[in-house]
Amino acid sequence: MKRKPKELSGGQRQRVAIGRAIVRQPSVFLFDEPLSNRDAELRVHLRIEIARLLKDLAATIVYVTHDQVEAMTLADKIVVLRDGKVEQVGRPLDLYDNPKNLFLAGFIGSPKMNFLKATRQGDHFVLADFTGQHLPLALLSAKLPEGIEVTPGLRPELSKRGGAASLALQAEIVEHLGSETLINARQGGAGQIPTAISDEGRAIVPGQALTVRCDPAGVLVFDPAGARLR
Repeated sequence: MKRKPKELSGGQRQRVAIGRAIVRQPSVFLFDEPLSNRDAELRVHLRIEIARLLKDLAATIVYVTHDQVEAMTLADKIVVLRDGKVEQVGRPLDLYDNPKNLFLAGFIGSPKMNFLKATRQGDHFVLADFTGQHLPLALLSAKLPEGIEVTPGLRPELSKRGGAASLALQAEIVEHLGSETLINARQGGAGQIPTAISDEGRAIVPGQALTVRCDPAGVLVFDPAGARLR
Protein backbone atom coordinates (compact mmCIF):
# COMPACT_ATOMS: atom_id res chain seq x y z
CA MET A 1 0.00 0.00 0.00
CA LYS A 2 1.43 3.33 -1.08
CA ARG A 3 1.89 5.96 1.56
CA LYS A 4 0.73 9.41 0.74
CA PRO A 5 3.68 11.84 0.67
CA LYS A 6 3.80 14.05 3.70
CA GLU A 7 2.61 17.51 2.89
CA LEU A 8 5.23 20.18 3.51
CA SER A 9 4.60 23.40 5.31
CA GLY A 10 5.14 26.72 3.57
CA GLY A 11 8.51 27.19 5.26
CA GLN A 12 9.65 23.71 4.33
CA ARG A 13 8.64 24.20 0.70
CA GLN A 14 10.63 27.43 0.60
CA ARG A 15 13.75 25.75 2.00
CA VAL A 16 13.46 22.92 -0.54
CA ALA A 17 13.16 25.45 -3.37
CA ILE A 18 16.24 27.31 -2.14
CA GLY A 19 18.17 24.03 -1.87
CA ARG A 20 17.29 23.08 -5.44
CA ALA A 21 18.38 26.51 -6.69
CA ILE A 22 21.72 26.15 -4.90
CA VAL A 23 22.32 22.72 -6.47
CA ARG A 24 21.37 23.96 -9.94
CA GLN A 25 23.23 27.25 -9.70
CA PRO A 26 26.13 26.81 -7.24
CA SER A 27 28.33 29.79 -6.45
CA VAL A 28 31.46 27.61 -6.03
CA PHE A 29 32.72 24.68 -8.13
CA LEU A 30 35.48 22.20 -7.27
CA PHE A 31 37.49 20.67 -10.13
CA ASP A 32 39.78 17.97 -8.73
CA GLU A 33 42.40 17.15 -11.42
CA PRO A 34 39.83 16.75 -14.22
CA LEU A 35 42.48 16.20 -16.92
CA SER A 36 44.93 13.94 -15.08
CA ASN A 37 44.12 10.70 -16.94
CA ARG A 38 43.60 12.12 -20.43
CA ASP A 39 45.96 11.74 -23.37
CA ALA A 40 48.01 14.76 -24.51
CA GLU A 41 45.77 15.81 -27.41
CA LEU A 42 42.58 15.52 -25.39
CA ARG A 43 44.14 17.45 -22.49
CA VAL A 44 44.84 20.42 -24.77
CA HIS A 45 41.31 20.32 -26.20
CA LEU A 46 39.64 20.00 -22.81
CA ARG A 47 41.81 22.72 -21.32
CA ILE A 48 40.47 25.14 -23.93
CA GLU A 49 36.90 24.00 -23.27
CA ILE A 50 37.36 24.44 -19.51
CA ALA A 51 38.78 27.93 -20.12
CA ARG A 52 35.61 28.79 -22.08
CA LEU A 53 33.49 27.36 -19.28
CA LEU A 54 35.31 29.40 -16.63
CA LYS A 55 34.80 32.51 -18.71
CA ASP A 56 31.03 31.91 -19.01
CA LEU A 57 30.33 30.89 -15.39
CA ALA A 58 29.74 33.68 -12.89
CA ALA A 59 31.10 31.57 -10.06
CA THR A 60 34.23 30.84 -8.07
CA ILE A 61 36.12 27.76 -9.24
CA VAL A 62 38.66 25.92 -7.09
CA TYR A 63 40.83 23.93 -9.50
CA VAL A 64 43.22 21.32 -8.08
CA THR A 65 46.10 20.24 -10.33
CA HIS A 66 49.72 19.07 -10.32
CA ASP A 67 50.14 20.32 -13.90
CA GLN A 68 51.75 23.75 -14.03
CA VAL A 69 50.49 24.38 -17.59
CA GLU A 70 46.89 23.97 -16.41
CA ALA A 71 47.55 26.26 -13.45
CA MET A 72 49.28 28.95 -15.54
CA THR A 73 46.68 28.98 -18.32
CA LEU A 74 43.44 28.60 -16.36
CA ALA A 75 43.98 30.41 -13.06
CA ASP A 76 43.43 34.02 -12.05
CA LYS A 77 45.22 33.24 -8.80
CA ILE A 78 47.47 30.30 -7.93
CA VAL A 79 48.02 28.86 -4.46
CA VAL A 80 51.14 26.66 -4.43
CA LEU A 81 51.09 24.01 -1.70
CA ARG A 82 54.06 21.99 -0.49
CA ASP A 83 53.83 19.43 2.31
CA GLY A 84 50.50 20.91 3.35
CA LYS A 85 51.84 24.45 3.61
CA VAL A 86 51.19 27.45 1.36
CA GLU A 87 54.44 28.44 -0.36
CA GLN A 88 53.15 31.41 -2.35
CA VAL A 89 49.91 32.96 -3.58
CA GLY A 90 49.66 35.17 -6.64
CA ARG A 91 48.73 35.63 -10.26
CA PRO A 92 50.37 33.16 -12.66
CA LEU A 93 52.92 35.58 -14.12
CA ASP A 94 53.73 37.01 -10.69
CA LEU A 95 54.77 33.53 -9.55
CA TYR A 96 56.78 33.06 -12.74
CA ASP A 97 58.56 36.42 -12.51
CA ASN A 98 58.97 36.64 -8.74
CA PRO A 99 59.17 33.22 -7.05
CA LYS A 100 59.88 33.53 -3.33
CA ASN A 101 62.25 30.59 -3.08
CA LEU A 102 64.22 27.91 -4.89
CA PHE A 103 61.35 25.40 -4.85
CA LEU A 104 58.92 27.79 -6.54
CA ALA A 105 61.51 28.93 -9.08
CA GLY A 106 62.05 25.32 -10.16
CA PHE A 107 58.38 24.40 -10.04
CA ILE A 108 57.03 27.13 -12.33
CA GLY A 109 58.37 27.19 -15.88
CA SER A 110 59.08 24.64 -18.59
CA PRO A 111 61.86 23.82 -19.29
CA LYS A 112 62.70 24.39 -15.64
CA MET A 113 65.07 27.09 -14.45
CA ASN A 114 68.81 26.42 -14.52
CA PHE A 115 70.36 26.45 -11.04
CA LEU A 116 74.11 27.02 -10.80
CA LYS A 117 76.50 26.88 -7.85
CA ALA A 118 78.40 30.11 -7.29
CA THR A 119 80.46 32.11 -4.81
CA ARG A 120 80.58 35.86 -4.54
CA GLN A 121 83.96 37.36 -5.36
CA GLY A 122 84.01 41.15 -5.72
CA ASP A 123 81.45 42.23 -8.31
CA HIS A 124 81.01 38.73 -9.79
CA PHE A 125 79.58 35.32 -9.02
CA VAL A 126 82.29 32.74 -9.72
CA LEU A 127 80.66 29.55 -11.01
CA ALA A 128 81.85 26.43 -9.17
CA ASP A 129 81.21 23.92 -11.98
CA PHE A 130 82.39 26.08 -14.88
CA THR A 131 86.14 26.68 -14.62
CA GLY A 132 87.15 30.32 -15.06
CA GLN A 133 83.63 31.52 -15.78
CA HIS A 134 81.54 34.01 -13.85
CA LEU A 135 78.36 36.07 -13.91
CA PRO A 136 78.20 39.84 -13.22
CA LEU A 137 76.79 40.75 -9.82
CA ALA A 138 73.53 42.59 -10.54
CA LEU A 139 71.92 44.85 -7.93
CA LEU A 140 70.72 42.83 -4.95
CA SER A 141 68.01 43.55 -2.41
CA ALA A 142 70.31 42.22 0.33
CA LYS A 143 74.03 42.78 0.84
CA LEU A 144 76.05 39.65 0.28
CA PRO A 145 79.29 39.03 2.18
CA GLU A 146 82.41 38.14 0.24
CA GLY A 147 82.76 34.40 -0.33
CA ILE A 148 79.11 33.49 0.36
CA GLU A 149 77.81 30.52 -1.61
CA VAL A 150 74.63 31.28 -3.54
CA THR A 151 72.50 29.72 -6.26
CA PRO A 152 71.96 31.89 -9.36
CA GLY A 153 68.86 30.87 -11.33
CA LEU A 154 68.66 31.42 -15.10
CA ARG A 155 65.53 30.66 -17.07
CA PRO A 156 66.35 28.94 -20.40
CA GLU A 157 64.32 31.55 -22.31
CA LEU A 158 66.66 34.33 -21.12
CA SER A 159 69.12 33.17 -23.78
CA LYS A 160 66.67 34.18 -26.52
CA ARG A 161 67.09 37.86 -25.62
CA GLY A 162 70.88 37.92 -25.14
CA GLY A 163 72.77 40.31 -22.86
CA ALA A 164 76.04 41.09 -21.09
CA ALA A 165 76.31 37.85 -19.09
CA SER A 166 77.72 34.88 -20.98
CA LEU A 167 78.65 31.22 -20.60
CA ALA A 168 80.98 29.35 -22.96
CA LEU A 169 79.55 25.85 -23.34
CA GLN A 170 79.44 22.83 -25.60
CA ALA A 171 76.13 21.56 -26.96
CA GLU A 172 75.42 18.03 -25.78
CA ILE A 173 71.78 17.32 -26.66
CA VAL A 174 69.96 19.44 -29.24
CA GLU A 175 66.15 19.23 -29.51
CA HIS A 176 64.68 20.88 -32.60
CA LEU A 177 61.03 21.71 -31.94
CA GLY A 178 60.34 23.66 -35.13
CA SER A 179 59.85 27.26 -34.05
CA GLU A 180 62.60 27.03 -31.44
CA THR A 181 65.45 24.79 -30.33
CA LEU A 182 66.25 23.47 -26.86
CA ILE A 183 69.99 23.15 -26.25
CA ASN A 184 71.34 21.11 -23.34
CA ALA A 185 74.98 22.04 -22.90
CA ARG A 186 77.86 21.70 -20.44
CA GLN A 187 81.48 22.71 -20.01
CA GLY A 188 83.90 19.81 -19.96
CA GLY A 189 83.05 17.47 -17.09
CA ALA A 190 80.64 19.87 -15.37
CA GLY A 191 77.95 18.04 -13.45
CA GLN A 192 75.30 20.64 -14.24
CA ILE A 193 73.71 20.85 -17.68
CA PRO A 194 72.24 24.29 -18.43
CA THR A 195 69.36 24.43 -20.88
CA ALA A 196 69.05 27.28 -23.37
CA ILE A 197 66.29 28.15 -25.84
CA SER A 198 67.11 29.59 -29.24
CA ASP A 199 64.91 30.87 -32.07
CA GLU A 200 67.78 30.41 -34.50
CA GLY A 201 69.23 27.09 -33.41
CA ARG A 202 68.55 24.89 -36.43
CA ALA A 203 72.21 24.81 -37.43
CA ILE A 204 73.45 23.82 -33.95
CA VAL A 205 74.62 20.21 -33.62
CA PRO A 206 75.82 18.13 -30.63
CA GLY A 207 79.47 18.80 -29.81
CA GLN A 208 79.39 22.34 -31.15
CA ALA A 209 80.93 25.11 -29.04
CA LEU A 210 78.59 27.98 -28.31
CA THR A 211 78.28 31.05 -26.12
CA VAL A 212 75.00 31.48 -24.25
CA ARG A 213 74.23 35.11 -23.39
CA CYS A 214 71.62 36.64 -21.09
CA ASP A 215 70.81 39.87 -19.25
CA PRO A 216 72.22 39.81 -15.67
CA ALA A 217 69.09 41.65 -14.50
CA GLY A 218 67.07 38.54 -15.35
CA VAL A 219 69.18 36.25 -13.15
CA LEU A 220 67.54 35.34 -9.84
CA VAL A 221 69.74 34.69 -6.81
CA PHE A 222 68.97 32.40 -3.85
CA ASP A 223 70.78 32.12 -0.52
CA PRO A 224 72.10 28.83 0.95
CA ALA A 225 68.69 28.15 2.57
CA GLY A 226 66.88 28.60 -0.76
CA ALA A 227 65.31 32.00 0.01
CA ARG A 228 65.18 34.53 -2.79
CA LEU A 229 67.70 37.40 -2.58
CA ARG A 230 66.75 39.16 -5.81
